[in-house]
Amino acid sequence: MCGIGLLASFPAASGNENESHDSLLLDDWNQLLSETLASRGPDVPCRQCHYHNDAALEEIAPSPTAADEPWSFTIHASVLHMRGQNPVAQPALFPLASRDCALCWNGECYTYHERDWKETNGYSAQCQNYDGNGKMAELISTTCTEETSDTILVTKLVHDAINAQSKNFVQGEHEAIANAMSRIHGEFSFILFVPSSPSENESTSNKGNISHPSRPGHIYYGRDCLGRRSLVVNRSVGGALVLSSVAMDIPISTSDNGNLCNYNKMWEEIPPGIVYRLNTCTGEETFLSIPRVVNKDIPDMTIGPFSKSGIPQHRNEPSNQSTIACLMEPSCIDVTQTGKNVDVAANGLLSLLDRAVKRRVAQAPLPKSQSTSDASVAVLFSGGIDSVVLAALSHRHIPLSQPIDLINISFFNDADNENNATTPTSPDRLAAILSYNEMLRRFPERRWRFVAVDVPYKEVLEQEKHILRLISPLDSTMDFNIATAFWFAGRGKGRILGMDEVEDVERGLQSKAVVGNDTMPTSSQEPLLRFANGDKSSNGKESSKAARPTCIREGCSRLALHGCVFQACKFCCGKFQGPISSYLGKSARLCPAHNPINGQQSNSNGARRSSSRKQKKTASPTGVGKRQPAPPNSKKNLVTSCAKILLSGVGADEQMAGYGRHRTTYQRGGYETLRAELQMEVGRLWKRNLGRDDRCLSDHGKEARFPYLDEDVMAYLETLPLEEKCDMTRPLGEGDKLVLRKVARMIGVVECSSLVKRAIQFGSRIAKVSDKSRFGSSRKATGQKKIVADKGLDGANVNH
Repeated sequence: MCGIGLLASFPAASGNENESHDSLLLDDWNQLLSETLASRGPDVPCRQCHYHNDAALEEIAPSPTAADEPWSFTIHASVLHMRGQNPVAQPALFPLASRDCALCWNGECYTYHERDWKETNGYSAQCQNYDGNGKMAELISTTCTEETSDTILVTKLVHDAINAQSKNFVQGEHEAIANAMSRIHGEFSFILFVPSSPSENESTSNKGNISHPSRPGHIYYGRDCLGRRSLVVNRSVGGALVLSSVAMDIPISTSDNGNLCNYNKMWEEIPPGIVYRLNTCTGEETFLSIPRVVNKDIPDMTIGPFSKSGIPQHRNEPSNQSTIACLMEPSCIDVTQTGKNVDVAANGLLSLLDRAVKRRVAQAPLPKSQSTSDASVAVLFSGGIDSVVLAALSHRHIPLSQPIDLINISFFNDADNENNATTPTSPDRLAAILSYNEMLRRFPERRWRFVAVDVPYKEVLEQEKHILRLISPLDSTMDFNIATAFWFAGRGKGRILGMDEVEDVERGLQSKAVVGNDTMPTSSQEPLLRFANGDKSSNGKESSKAARPTCIREGCSRLALHGCVFQACKFCCGKFQGPISSYLGKSARLCPAHNPINGQQSNSNGARRSSSRKQKKTASPTGVGKRQPAPPNSKKNLVTSCAKILLSGVGADEQMAGYGRHRTTYQRGGYETLRAELQMEVGRLWKRNLGRDDRCLSDHGKEARFPYLDEDVMAYLETLPLEEKCDMTRPLGEGDKLVLRKVARMIGVVECSSLVKRAIQFGSRIAKVSDKSRFGSSRKATGQKKIVADKGLDGANVNH
């Protein structure tokens, strides 16, 4: 992970001679850009490379060309060292014929397409133009060893691609760079400067005496085909262009003491899968798509049983230290519950997902503390199926001498914790604790560290302005809530969860899981309570279904509430009552089970309330056990995760129908409508999720990696019929992400394989505490409302 940026000035391109930027102003902007990028790359401080043509206008020939006009640009890069024995300073300079190119690389190259190579002047040259054929080479298992930075590899690929092109120089150079980027599989964004060749200068310049660094050329920039690394652009400043990993506040002038101008509203995400070319003289931009190259070896990777190889030794461990055998058994598949095709699909997904995780955690760099006793890898751990599978697979590829951090985030209102006597018990916290307990039982040889990040809302307000700058150009309440959860989780500052608290939570949930009488859990609570009760059956809902029927409304798979006059779930009950209420002209409130009558609840709800009051009298203030856990601001067991690698489960729900809205889409139009919905959501990940998440997580000098968005994993999932990835005729916690739940059972995490997905803003309760502060209540909240720092919503003052 690096922070990369560019500030280019070409006043002639603006068409306004007065719209030029003096050198002092540009110096201020360059300094601000370097400061903005510094937090992303703490290992090598931000470095600048300045290129310019400082010829005075009066010295230019009577008929000047574009190359004679004044222009300048500065490339910025800060480095987070992730691979190789020594960090490579950026911008990375490398020779190309008689020219010196500069590359800013922000990303990882896990695999790349090989060709036949031969050595030429220290660089490998292609024997023929690249055509997309060839095999994928794993970077961790080729001649590019762990001591080789992938930045060096990328410079070689670019060098060889440009040298091999034989078309018209400028267009051929553009195509060569796009082809070079298509060969790389991994998360990345880049900025590349390629000076013009001497022959080009002779044909475009009358003076012919421009030499490096004042030789004009082209700047190429772009993102990978999924947009997993952030790159934003501001083209609104006349005669200038700004590229950056993170949006910066552009001052109006050096004399305005930091006052902001409207330029800051004009930042845009760079669309992924495109290589842009910027003429350094004229500012003219052209673009070319990056060809998509699919690994042709995927079928071979998914054939046969899942490999049970042992966990590798770390390179610093003694060679005689024994490894352990993998405990994951494919025999855990319950073939009676799903068809053979789903089992085959799950086996293939497991093989590719395991390889994707290995690429992202093998040979992980030492943590920021430089201590081998700290974790090098952390998992953003909600306790759901996505994060649990990533944690279990990471266990296979990380040396046993290193712990693995499981980071869970939870927010709370300050008023709810004035006496510091309670700990947050958000839905994700409860699910994560139960999943963590299963991980301890399943993989006892691993040292798992549950890092509980508890954040009071007053701390959110302290960081509000900074987080809003990070998420720019996004500015909605929903984006702020999600970004806040990722930012605090990425910081990793929390407490190590003790076993006493784990046991308290499990015991408290077991006491609430009452099956067989009128006190029934809701459909979203049921998997969690069944999990706490230790129900390990493959179905897990037989007893619940026997006592509680399914909603009577056609197409709905939710469970009906006992006592409902329509034998329906809460949502459908409201739908049934709607026409009656419209006819009466007032709320009918026909169902005593779903509507209070004279301040009273139905028998079932009343029993639930009575039971809840009894539990509050006998249980601890958290309501989940007898022992009182440490308060959220207690200094006991406080830690900050030093892991540089953060594994995220982003992409699993969009590909395998994990959100509740996907079930609604299916009920509306079947699998065809759902398929179109999923394709649309995957296509917009770059704009709605990935850039924002990358900017927030990397702000702490850490790197987010997305195994579910690995090119091989995505290509494989695209080949599967939708009915094998999900089965919307099954209840929540079973049919959604069906193939991934089968994968979880294959690797032995059985109990948590039925937990229901919650979006992070709801599971962590940031939406609840934030919406209550901004809107007065969650019911009045809207996720698309714009938010402005220090001015609340849409510029209106809000009392926090």
